[in-house]
Amino acid sequence: MRIGHPPGFLLQHWRGAMAAALCAASLLTAGCETEPRFRPLTSDVPPPPVFVTVAGEADCQAAQARYALGRLADAPLLEEMRNRTGSRSARTGPAGAPLPMPADPGRLTIDLDAEGRIAGARCG
Repeated sequence: MRIGHPPGFLLQHWRGAMAAALCAASLLTAGCETEPRFRPLTSDVPPPPVFVTVAGEADCQAAQARYALGRLADAPLLEEMRNRTGSRSARTGPAGAPLPMPADPGRLTIDLDAEGRIAGARCG
């Protein structure tokens, strides 16, 4: 009478355990070797859009021009933006350009990117 495991029983379990350990080690190693998919912020990242209303001035509300963000600027769109913001006049300029002195709180200044798309709006 034979007591114990059949021949090769431990060898079969040993092979299965080794295969599982090898797979786990290769997955762990592969995860450590992949490059991160995020891109660090550089100067290539455009600034966020700006919507500024001069405090205390009720005649120009730049926030009302948000609907036009990213659209190509043309005369009808600029006139609609001027009407929606309640400003007396409007002008366009490159994004981030300083306001001319003296600032006119009733004027809507529309910032354009290099492609002519609306990047922001501000009063002044």
